[in-house]
Amino acid sequence: MPRKPVSQVRADLPRKARRGDDRAVISGLSAKAVAEIARIERRAYAPGAAHQALREWRETVHAPGPTVMYPRWFRECPCCAPAWGGDHRETLEAICHGLSRRSARELRAVLAPLDERFLARTLNDPYASPRDRWWRRRLETP
Repeated sequence: MPRKPVSQVRADLPRKARRGDDRAVISGLSAKAVAEIARIERRAYAPGAAHQALREWRETVHAPGPTVMYPRWFRECPCCAPAWGGDHRETLEAICHGLSRRSARELRAVLAPLDERFLARTLNDPYASPRDRWWRRRLETP
């Protein structure tokens, strides 16, 4: 049975957190895309904003309950909302627009299954403004 090289064994070990490593990384993205997201977060948001927005979008999409869901966009408690606002899908879209084409394509590939599930679980709002984003044109909790 072949053995792993020592360098591979060391690479597989969990690494210690270093100074400045406080941001969360979205899995499935290249190092270049992660670096671009970190640059955007430093400029307009907070460290880890994209990861937190993706996590909350995933929680919204995979919320337990019946097949049809009616999302709530803003939290009841204003102190629990992030500093940049409560709309996590809007945050992800703004980050996508700030990235290069290749990095945005990678992030959209991570978002695509979540967006498809969201569209499948929500209903179209016939009275929504056509100027709203596509996720805002769905029926939400009254």
